[in-house]
Amino acid sequence: SSLWARRLVSAMSLARRALLLSLLAACDLADAIKALITLGPKEKKCYGEQLARTELLVAEFETVDRKKASMAVTSPRAAIYSEHSRDKAKTAFTTSEAGAHWICIANEEDEQIEVHLSVLAGPEAKDYSQVAKKEHLEDTQITLKRVEEALQNYHSNVLYMRKREERMRRTNDSTAFRVIGFCLFNVCLMIGVGGWQMLYFKRFFRSKKII
Repeated sequence: SSLWARRLVSAMSLARRALLLSLLAACDLADAIKALITLGPKEKKCYGEQLARTELLVAEFETVDRKKASMAVTSPRAAIYSEHSRDKAKTAFTTSEAGAHWICIANEEDEQIEVHLSVLAGPEAKDYSQVAKKEHLEDTQITLKRVEEALQNYHSNVLYMRKREERMRRTNDSTAFRVIGFCLFNVCLMIGVGGWQMLYFKRFFRSKKII
């Protein structure tokens, strides 16, 4: 019976771990970009990430054959990071505002180059092995921590999307109100001009004794 109990406990542990991994896969909305980019002479390419507030972002590039390139990272309102004439560079920061963050790579050579670009955001950008060592956490606890942070990022993104939707709705309502007001003004203006023309021509014809 003890053998069956150990097997049952082991099966439950595996099922719990599988459930946590599936939750992590379902909740982790942060994308990881890892690609080999080909840039023509003086060409520039940009990649965007929709990030929540206080979300970790790690961007890194390295050129093939040590060619020179530049990298710039911008938030919705300002430039965050810029590096020029480098064959490799890396930056990591926590976002201060929600919205689209852009990572741009520019070729500074007069010939075609290839660049290895890596962009990690949210839980993907965090080194949980170091967290496990520092806080003495087990694998299941680390998975739970990743799920928790993924849910927090998801919640922040939902709140940001809701605010942006509300702002767009107010803008649409304001635009519709202005359009209706402008149309009413045009109608009143046309009626007024039409009435004035009728009075003017009536007086003109009377003065000429046509009517």
